[in-house]
Amino acid sequence: MSAVTQVSHSSTAATSENHGDALLSALAEVERASPDGSLVLRVVRDAAGAIADFECVFINAAGEQVTRRVAGPLLGRRMLEVFPTEKARQHFAMYRQVVESGQPCVLEVMLPEDEGMWLRITLTRFQDGVLVRFQDISPSKRSERERDTLLVQEVTGRLEAEALARERAGELNAARERLVQTERLSVAGQLAAGVGHEINNPLAFVTGNLHVALEQLSVAARELGPTVAERLKDTVHALEDARRGAERIRTIVKDLRTLARADETRLGPVDVHAALEFSVSLAMPHLRHRAQVERRYGVVPPVRANEAKLGQVFLNLLVNAAQAIPEGDVTRHRVSLVTRREGERVVVEVRDTGVGMTPEVLARIFEPFFTTKDQGEGTGLGLSICLGIIHSMEGELKAESEPGRGSTFRVVLPVSEVLDVMAVPTPARTMADVQARKRVLIIDDEPGIGSVMRRILGRVHEVVVVQSGREALAVLEKDDGFDRVFCDLMMADLTGMDLYARLVETRPECLSRFVYMTGGGFTDRARDFLKQVSAPRIDKPFEAEVIRALVAQAPPRRAT
Repeated sequence: MSAVTQVSHSSTAATSENHGDALLSALAEVERASPDGSLVLRVVRDAAGAIADFECVFINAAGEQVTRRVAGPLLGRRMLEVFPTEKARQHFAMYRQVVESGQPCVLEVMLPEDEGMWLRITLTRFQDGVLVRFQDISPSKRSERERDTLLVQEVTGRLEAEALARERAGELNAARERLVQTERLSVAGQLAAGVGHEINNPLAFVTGNLHVALEQLSVAARELGPTVAERLKDTVHALEDARRGAERIRTIVKDLRTLARADETRLGPVDVHAALEFSVSLAMPHLRHRAQVERRYGVVPPVRANEAKLGQVFLNLLVNAAQAIPEGDVTRHRVSLVTRREGERVVVEVRDTGVGMTPEVLARIFEPFFTTKDQGEGTGLGLSICLGIIHSMEGELKAESEPGRGSTFRVVLPVSEVLDVMAVPTPARTMADVQARKRVLIIDDEPGIGSVMRRILGRVHEVVVVQSGREALAVLEKDDGFDRVFCDLMMADLTGMDLYARLVETRPECLSRFVYMTGGGFTDRARDFLKQVSAPRIDKPFEAEVIRALVAQAPPRRAT
C-alpha cells in the first residue's frame, strides 16, 4: 500500500513538472517574438522552503538585448549572483512579495550603466516564479524630463521675474521716498529761508541794541568810577549772556539759510574751514559719543565750489566716519579734519579711526545703491551723490581704508580765481577815518533796523532813516549827498533792486555808495541782481563794527 502511494505521488510530481514545462514552453512561444523584453524567473528555495533567490529560466531576444548591457547573459543564472547590490535586494523583496501574494507589481527603473534608458517593469506570478515584462519608456521619460526642465525654467523665470519686480518696486518706492523727501526738504528750505528772513530782521536790532547798551554801560562804568562799575557788573553780565544767546540764534539761522540754498548750483569762493565747521556742528550728535574731533587746518585759499553742496558732502563724510566708530570709547577714537594746499588745489581730508573697509568694499563704495548697512538703514546713495557733487565742482573725491585701521576720504577742489564781491569790508585803517563825520542814509521797512543803526552811528555821524523805497527815492532826488547808503534788498513797496533801477536813470553817481542789507529772503531776481551789481552786501544780523567800518571807508561827502 505504501509503495503504491509513493508511486502515485511520484507520478503526480512528474506530471506537474511536465505540465509546468509545457506552460513555460507555450509562454516562450508567445513571448519570443514580442517587441517588449520578457523573462521568467523561477523560485529557488532553501532547505526550509523559503524563497532564497530567483533563477532565470527563460528570456526572449528583446529582453536579452537589454540585459546584456548591464549583466551579460542571464539564462540559467541567479538574480542575487548577477546583481549583488542593495538596490537588487530591494527588487528581490518585491519579486518575492509578488510570488507570495499573487498580486502583480509595476516598477520604473533606470539602468545604472545607461542613464539614458528607462524601463517600465511589470511583475506577474507565473507558476512558482515570476514573469517579468519590461518596456523601454526612455522617450516618454525624456519628454517628461524636458517638460519638467521647462517647467522648472518657467517657475525659476517667474520667480526671478517676481524677484526683479520686487527689487524694481523697492527701488521705485525708494525713489518715490527720496522724491518726497526732496520735496519736503525743498519746502523746508523755503520755510527756512522765509523764517530766517523774518527772524533776522528783529535779531539784527536785538544784537545791535545789546551791543550799544554794552558799549554805553562800559563808558558809564569808566566815567562814574569803581562803585558804579561794581553795581553795573551783574547787568553787564546779563547783557553779555543775552548777546551770546542772540549769537547762537544767529548761527542757527545762518545754518538754516545754508541748507535752504542746497539746491543752488552757483559756484563761487568758499571757505572750506567755514564749510567744515558748519558740517561739524550738524554732525556733532553723531560724533560726540564716538570720537573726538581733531582739527589740523593749514593756510588755504577759498575754493571754487557751492557752499551748501560742499557742506552737504562734508556732513555726509562726517556722519559716515562716526558710524564707522563704535560707541563707548571717545578718548581712544579720533575724527581728524586736515586741510592743505597743493599747487592750485586745496585738499580736505576726513580721517577716522573706525573699523575700516576691506578692498572689496572699498572698490564699490561709490557705486549707487551699494551699502554695507542693514536693510532699512541706508540707501547706498550718499557717497555716490557726494562724488557727483564734487565732480560738478571740477574736483576729486577718493578714499583709502584698511580693515581695523580706519578710513580717509580726500576731497580735492580747485582754488577760486575770483574774490567774493560780497565779502565784508575790512575795518577802517586810521583813527581819522573812524572819527570823520559822514552823512548816512538808512533805507529799511523794519523800524527797528533804522533805530539800532541810528544808535550805532548817530554819536559820530549824521544819520537819516527812511522806511520805504519810495521815501528814499524822494529823498535822494532832492539830496544825494550821502557818503554811505544802507539799503534793504527786499522791501514791500519798492525793493532795493527797483530803487537801483530808478537811480541808474536819475542819480547814477550815488550808487557806488550803496551797501545792500538782506535777511536771507532771496528770490531768483535778487540772486541775479547781486551777481550783476558790484556793491557790498551784509547779512542781517550784522556786527556794529562792520557797520562802522563801512561808513569809515566811505569817501568824504561832496561839498554842497
